[in-house]
Amino acid sequence: MIGSWRWNVGFAFFGAVLTLLFSIGHNPIGTTLLRSLYALAAFGLLGLLVRFVWGQLLRPAQVPLLPQPIPEEGRGAVLDVTTPGDDESLTDLMKRQWTGAGGEPVAGFQPLDPPKLVSIDHPEPEQVVQAVRRLTDE
Repeated sequence: MIGSWRWNVGFAFFGAVLTLLFSIGHNPIGTTLLRSLYALAAFGLLGLLVRFVWGQLLRPAQVPLLPQPIPEEGRGAVLDVTTPGDDESLTDLMKRQWTGAGGEPVAGFQPLDPPKLVSIDHPEPEQVVQAVRRLTDE
C-alpha cells in the first residue's frame, strides 16, 4: 500500500468533521454524533480501499525469478522424466555410418544419412512388412 495509516486516519476525521458540520444545524446532537461516527468508519474504510488500489496500480511489474539450482539436500524432490536411449534402429544406423561402407572407420564428421522414404503409391509388400515390424518392434 502507498502511504501510511496516518492518511487513513486523517481522511476519516475529515469525513467525520464534514458530516458533523453539515448535520449539526438540522439534527439533534445525538443523531449528529452517531452519523459522524458512521462517517468516520466509512471514510476510514474508503481511504484504506483507495490506498490499496493505488498500491496495486502503481506497483512495478514483478520480474520472474530465474530457476535456482536444486541444493544437495533437496535432491529427489523434483522429478526429471527422460526417455531411455534404447532406440535400436538409430543405434544401428549410427554404427553403420561410423564404420563406413568398406568396414574401416570414417575419419571426421559426417551427418547422419538415413535411408530415403518410399512412396506409398505403389508399395512393395516386403517394404510394408518391414515398416510394420519396425512400428511394432518385433
